[in-house]
Amino acid sequence: MSKTMKLMLVFALVFGVTACSKNVKKDATADTVAVGQSTEIYVEEELDVEDEGNGLPVPSNYLEPVYFAFNEYSLNAQSRKTLEDNASAIKEKGATNILIEGNCDDRGTIAYNIVLGDKRAQEVKNYYIKLGIPAANIRVVSYGEEKPVCTENTSACWSKNRRADTAIM
Repeated sequence: MSKTMKLMLVFALVFGVTACSKNVKKDATADTVAVGQSTEIYVEEELDVEDEGNGLPVPSNYLEPVYFAFNEYSLNAQSRKTLEDNASAIKEKGATNILIEGNCDDRGTIAYNIVLGDKRAQEVKNYYIKLGIPAANIRVVSYGEEKPVCTENTSACWSKNRRADTAIM
């Protein structure tokens, strides 16, 4: 093989590896994925949208979100109150198709945030079940860090992204 051909082959390999590494998140935090846990991928249908004055589009079929502390998935008193109000709305509407979306801020690895978002959504689902919503009516999905409502690199913004959204489908 000629020297030029070898050089072009090396260049192509280096370019290919470099191109693939652009999507790798460079974060040293734990990259743990729970064995046996499945996370559903959900493709949103087009939804009615209304503006709530903050400049962000809000689908009209979403109830109040609940928020979580950094790296946590347990519900606090405010979250439980919000979920109780949401459960009342679900029962009032007679909803039988409920989707809970777990979300995280963008700190941590992608895999870690998917697992954490799933734990948050599962915690909300379990509380809804305690409040009398049938488990068969509730689906869970984790978006990890992929659906932020705020993109600034601040604590206030991160706290808005650590949430679980409830949608009536």
